[in-house]
Amino acid sequence: MKAYVFSKKGKIELRELPAPVLDPSIPEDAYAAILRPKYLAPCSSDAHTVYAGAGPRREDLILGHEGIAEVLETGTMVKDFRPGDLVAVAAVMPDAQEGHGHEGSHFSATKLGRNIDGMWAERFKVPQADQNLARIPAGVSMEAALMAVDMMATGFTAAAAAAKNCGRPDGSGQEVLRTEGLLSGLSVLVIGSGAVGLMAVAAAHSMGAGRIFCIGTDKSRINLDLAVRYGADLYISYRDGHVMYDRAALEMKDIIIDPRANATGDKAVETVLRLTGGEGVDRILICGGGPDVYIKACDMLRYGSGTAVNVAYIEGSGTIPLPIFSLGRGMAGKSFVFTLSRGGRSWVEQMLAVVREGRLDPGLLVTHHMQGFDSIPEALEQMYRRPEGLIKIMVEV
Repeated sequence: MKAYVFSKKGKIELRELPAPVLDPSIPEDAYAAILRPKYLAPCSSDAHTVYAGAGPRREDLILGHEGIAEVLETGTMVKDFRPGDLVAVAAVMPDAQEGHGHEGSHFSATKLGRNIDGMWAERFKVPQADQNLARIPAGVSMEAALMAVDMMATGFTAAAAAAKNCGRPDGSGQEVLRTEGLLSGLSVLVIGSGAVGLMAVAAAHSMGAGRIFCIGTDKSRINLDLAVRYGADLYISYRDGHVMYDRAALEMKDIIIDPRANATGDKAVETVLRLTGGEGVDRILICGGGPDVYIKACDMLRYGSGTAVNVAYIEGSGTIPLPIFSLGRGMAGKSFVFTLSRGGRSWVEQMLAVVREGRLDPGLLVTHHMQGFDSIPEALEQMYRRPEGLIKIMVEV
């Protein structure tokens, strides 16, 4: 079969590889399925994988983890899916051995295109099909379903992790999407207005956040428009800190800000501090930004109870610095959470349920369409270069 694999930094190659099969001598394969991709979306993390450097990549690793696919074959123990079914494929797949994993928790997790072969191939295999595939409800567009499996799943993971009394699922099946008011009365700042950031805005809005700030790009109007549509009350340019939208009609407080409270001297940080009277915000959802984003987040968090949740991909190695002054010299009462998106069938089905009920349309994230399996390299390069007006690309295989 033909498949796109990582070959070297900045390049993927089309290669002829053996097609995956279900081997009756392998017990795990009784629970697996073979699928054919129908719709794909190159992700910024795919771009990181390819363009950030060689890294510990397995030879001939097939990339791609966002997709809608047709079931071709199922193992003998698969109960809920049959050949011909069109399904949403969970981008993150919690291990079956972890009892609560498929109730929507994060770790341990298999990820397509990372530690197992992904879906940029004519065929691919999914382990534990009953726990990692989800039916697409009637009335949900292919664009919306495609965005639900990773972009929406990650944005809602960030908001859920920042919610009051949040914790790991207890296996009861009762999840945050069925509980309103988890962020009620709290001010929430989303850093990043890409696809995940926009879904984090939507998630914070659905959970009843009191006021939602978004720091994002001023390069393209569409990011601002979607942030406002998904529930942002204020939109601030990351570049120079000017307020591009203010539904809340907040006034800049004429206060003196200690230079140590803005360790990087960032204009957007200054804007947030002035808009909040120097107090900062209750919750920060980090969905993008450079290597100093954690310093900025710490500076903008409220003392005593502020929490920042990171779902952004951190490139490279080394360490992450934090500002001593804003940490209250270690006693500021601020918390940081670094987490992978929740995954598995349960979480994806909840994303799709939100879409089906008309509460959110993540399909608006798809700004570009491409046709054909051979357009994958171009789509990946576009996600890396991010031309004006691009948020996500949908490739119809």
